[in-house]
Amino acid sequence: MKAFVSYTVSDELSVFTFNTNRSYQMPVSLLTSDIEQFERILNFSSKLIDLEKSLSDDYIKETVFADYMKTLETKSSLELMNKLSGLIQTISDKEIAFNEQIKKVRSDHEREISVISRDKKKLEDDATAIKRDLEQGLDRELKSLRKQICDKDAELQILSKSENLIRDQCAMESNRLIKIIEEKNLQQIQSIRESIQLKEETLEQREARVLQRERELETTVQRNASSSFRGQDGEAFFETLVETKMNWKLENTSKIPRSCDYSSIIHNSPVFFEVKNYTTDVRSEEVTKFLRDMKEHPEVHIGIFVSLNTRIAGKDQTKPILIEWIHDTQCAVYIQSFKELDIDYTLVFIDQVIKMSRSYNKLIQSSSLSQESILQQRIDKARVYMERYMNETMNLMRHVVNDQKRHRELVESSYSHTLSILKSQSEGIHTALEILTDQYEENNTVDQTLISEAPKKPKKKASATKN
Repeated sequence: MKAFVSYTVSDELSVFTFNTNRSYQMPVSLLTSDIEQFERILNFSSKLIDLEKSLSDDYIKETVFADYMKTLETKSSLELMNKLSGLIQTISDKEIAFNEQIKKVRSDHEREISVISRDKKKLEDDATAIKRDLEQGLDRELKSLRKQICDKDAELQILSKSENLIRDQCAMESNRLIKIIEEKNLQQIQSIRESIQLKEETLEQREARVLQRERELETTVQRNASSSFRGQDGEAFFETLVETKMNWKLENTSKIPRSCDYSSIIHNSPVFFEVKNYTTDVRSEEVTKFLRDMKEHPEVHIGIFVSLNTRIAGKDQTKPILIEWIHDTQCAVYIQSFKELDIDYTLVFIDQVIKMSRSYNKLIQSSSLSQESILQQRIDKARVYMERYMNETMNLMRHVVNDQKRHRELVESSYSHTLSILKSQSEGIHTALEILTDQYEENNTVDQTLISEAPKKPKKKASATKN
């Protein structure tokens, strides 16, 4: 039967398993040896096994093994004694050092205890002296207070004689002050009532305007449900707007084939207007139709493509206003989300572009063909500054619109806050008068208007449909 059973590897170690007879007792030196010693023993044992196979004489085998085992046992005993003697010496040194530290700590603690005892005795003496001084001071103060009490009793007897007179004077003065307060309160109540009445009238007018606006919005929503009505409303809005603010007279050319929605003569220059009132981005097909209409009318030098609410497909979304030169001599202006911009500033900008286009077309018509390249170079150079001017203008328009919204919200918030304070003051004065006239009755009912409702989550808007 073989002695070797198995061999496994675990992390950085190897584990070997061997079989022995049941009566075999493992030597203590093997059980107490470390890994390196055990490896040397195994290596030497393998050499002994090889040597045993080469030897035939039993006597020689027994002699060689006995001498070697005796030598090995002697060597192991010496190594173990050396290690144990070093370990015992180290333990003795540490024990001596620990005893010395204990003695030093004990002496330090005894010194500290003696110092604390002296301090404690001194503090007790000081406390006794302070207590004695305090008792003496309290006795003096008690005598002084008793004397003051006697003096106050005498003064109280003198003051009690004039108590009735002072009471009568206080009653007269209080009645006079109450009368003055009532007169002032009546004046303030009258003033507050007038102010509240004025605020309520203003609030009613505002509510009427809000209702009118709601009706208009309902009509707008109903008309927006139809693309044809929505387009008519957008065109009518733009026509009325430019006529009111810029005094431009627009002619409706939507019924004329390939003539855009409106045409007009501005600064002695023919202008086409294409107005879109879409709920989604304007499709590129509409831009193509606009360019086709412009090409059909070379006598028109400038065309304005206006999208009232949304962006224009195929155009730079970061620039609300774009200018392009088309068909050599025509200028096309694209305005995205017109209602989100500062309308007055945008219309003035369009007016300036029309003037500029008219001037350049006059210059091109009066110049010879050889000067066209020179004019083109001028236009290219000026385009850089125009684009920078347009970007700055767009940023300014956004800031102006945002500032207007913030100012409007601030005014509305201030108005509501002022009105609530005035109502609260009126109620407080009314309650004070009821208390003074003994007409006040406690009311434990809760004003439901003061209970703020939980904010409702806004409903998601329905997805916009294309026109």
